[in-house]
Amino acid sequence: MRIAIATDQDFVASHFGCAPACTIVDIEGDRIRETFIIPNPGCRHEFWAELFSRNSIKTVIAGNMGSHARAVLRGCGIDLHLGVEGRLEDVVRRFVKGELRQEEEPADCGSGPDRPCGKMV
Repeated sequence: MRIAIATDQDFVASHFGCAPACTIVDIEGDRIRETFIIPNPGCRHEFWAELFSRNSIKTVIAGNMGSHARAVLRGCGIDLHLGVEGRLEDVVRRFVKGELRQEEEPADCGSGPDRPCGKMV
């Protein structure tokens, strides 16, 4: 199984579009087999959707993401786990165990300079 996690170093990034990178994680059984780090090219949601689709990634994990990114990724059949925090390895472990359940989706973080992460990529 292959998943993608918006990351800031070894942690889940608080916002998909502002994340410094996206870590692609190959999972075998309940273990991380391999990881690939892809630097964020900016707010290019279609880039991510194509990359994820081309590489059989059906799950994206992030702290939050804007409504446009949500629509683009969901339009490609990608499952989103939002409202997630923690170290990459711990989050993958929780995902594998089926523990990444959220009660309700975080509010849309918006766009522009007023977004919660405080920057545009």
